[in-house]
Amino acid sequence: VNMSAAISAFSRVSLAFCLVLLSGCLNAQELPPGPWKRGAPMTASRSEIAAAALDGRIYVVGGIAQWGTTAGFEAYDPATDIWQELPPLPAAVHHMAAAVAGGRVYVAGGYANIRFSELSAQVWAYDPSAEAWSRVADMPALRAAHAMAAIDDKLYVVGGVGPGSEALWVYDPTADRWDSSKAPIPTKREHLAVAVLDNKLYVVGGRWGNVGNLPTLEIYDPATDTWKRGKDMPTPRGGLTAGAVGGRIHVTGGEAFSPRRTFGQHEVNDPKTDVWMTLADLPTARHGLASAVVDDRWYVIGGGAKAGALTFISLTDLVEIFDLRQQ
Repeated sequence: VNMSAAISAFSRVSLAFCLVLLSGCLNAQELPPGPWKRGAPMTASRSEIAAAALDGRIYVVGGIAQWGTTAGFEAYDPATDIWQELPPLPAAVHHMAAAVAGGRVYVAGGYANIRFSELSAQVWAYDPSAEAWSRVADMPALRAAHAMAAIDDKLYVVGGVGPGSEALWVYDPTADRWDSSKAPIPTKREHLAVAVLDNKLYVVGGRWGNVGNLPTLEIYDPATDTWKRGKDMPTPRGGLTAGAVGGRIHVTGGEAFSPRRTFGQHEVNDPKTDVWMTLADLPTARHGLASAVVDDRWYVIGGGAKAGALTFISLTDLVEIFDLRQQ
């Protein structure tokens, strides 16, 4: 979300009123027949969230909620279509990143206030068996609007805003230590998305300064500590989400500012051929969303239906599910 126009443009009363009206309309829609289905909504509408899957459940954390930054934490069980509220993150953040390693959910960085003036380097780990959070080693520097994924039980943080944001950082949970010596990402960007396939990190989209939205796909191989460039995504965008489904990289959502809009385009890269294709659009275009994959189903969660500062009057609690088997 671009905060050049701030939340101060709206009173709390008008925010709540608009949010209730718009969210109600979005969530009441019926989806047409096709590969997208709708799951039970989150317990609260929010955007600029992070999500990760562990043992068949999807954990969603933080974000921008009705009154500002939230520490909310909940889990979704696809088998029962039920959400469960869990102990909140100890520090409320938005534009953070989440991933799973060693049986724990890790949450890293983000903005610690709604004014986007305080970045965080904190990293928290949630142990589902104990239903408790613990603080682990901070990232090497402040970071927000970045992305994180796990490969071989190590966490890879890439992109975002903050000092040295081109750096690729790797966290080893066993040693509780960060390694900042890896090859930096070739194209600096924030509000990007990542997915992991065949032990490689696929980094797609995002935006940067005056450059604006990017279509860039870059792939990192931890085995050789090298990057290579893939073919550009058809639709440049930031604030998107990505997932590895059925051996391909799926991308959807995002926002742009000139003109102001959100994206529902669902674009898919086949790593074997490096060819992009288009599948059925995400039913509700939005940005600041999160996603996770369970059993070849891609769960696309939350986000803002309108771009930029209008996020605050268009927060959603939506769960829209792409089922590869119905495609």
